[in-house]
Amino acid sequence: MKETTQSEYDKAVNNVVDYIDRHLFEVPDIKRLSEIANISEYHFHRIFKAIIGENIGEYINRLRLEYIAEHLQMTKHTLSEIAVKTGYGTKYALSKAFKKHFGISPSAFRMQEEDASNFFRKAERVTISLVPEIRKISSKQVVYIRIIDSYGAAESYTIAWKKLGQFAKENNLVNDKTEFIGLSFDNPTITHPQNCRFYACFTLDREVRPQGAFGLQKISGGMYAVFTLKGSYSGLLDMYYNIYLRWLPQSGYKLRGGYAFEKYLNSPNNVSEDDILTEIYIPISKLENFDQPLSL
Repeated sequence: MKETTQSEYDKAVNNVVDYIDRHLFEVPDIKRLSEIANISEYHFHRIFKAIIGENIGEYINRLRLEYIAEHLQMTKHTLSEIAVKTGYGTKYALSKAFKKHFGISPSAFRMQEEDASNFFRKAERVTISLVPEIRKISSKQVVYIRIIDSYGAAESYTIAWKKLGQFAKENNLVNDKTEFIGLSFDNPTITHPQNCRFYACFTLDREVRPQGAFGLQKISGGMYAVFTLKGSYSGLLDMYYNIYLRWLPQSGYKLRGGYAFEKYLNSPNNVSEDDILTEIYIPISKLENFDQPLSL
């Protein structure tokens, strides 16, 4: 395939994937998605699968059910409430689809405690006492390159960050105000590791057009709880466990719309592993009528 053709296909699929993320629980209209890609419906199916690794229907269905699995573990919403919110209509329709995908009913999934596939693998996590800084930030425009692989996969991440750095250098986009950011879209204890999506990003201070595999994302401004990890990136899962399942229920805050993201304050190429600094930003808003923290 010609390099220019591949670049156009990468750009087209980026546009479609970003659209799906924003409209996950709408009825998928293949005609609409192929129009966004500016590719015929016939070719769109083939190109999407070649780049993403799944056909479009499988991809949307999997993302929906993984979203639901996460909400079963992280919220107290009833199955009926989740079914209505996510377009399944009834808890019976949702249960059928969920069990077909995960091999277990939603209620059984929610009740898991020590199973190895449980959310965050609770039995393996380290307890950390967290006191975040609450910050209000402005929105950020970022350039990204997508990685679909297990989180932290050395080869995939090295290649992606190198390509991103080359793109930044060729277009003179990095300066002393540039922030390097990571967006993780999946929970690796729910999503199969090979399907986990990560965007390696850097912030922009001027307009840039999407180009090939390099897309654009907006990170919304607003209130964030900011947690700092010092040390290896391998400590991130413990941090997320403590943020979502220990700090958040007792905090007086709730999650709001928008992406959680990581900001890398230094590079492991320049400092020892023990001195790596990562900030984790969680989008939050104040809970109304918050009286007493819930104990875990």
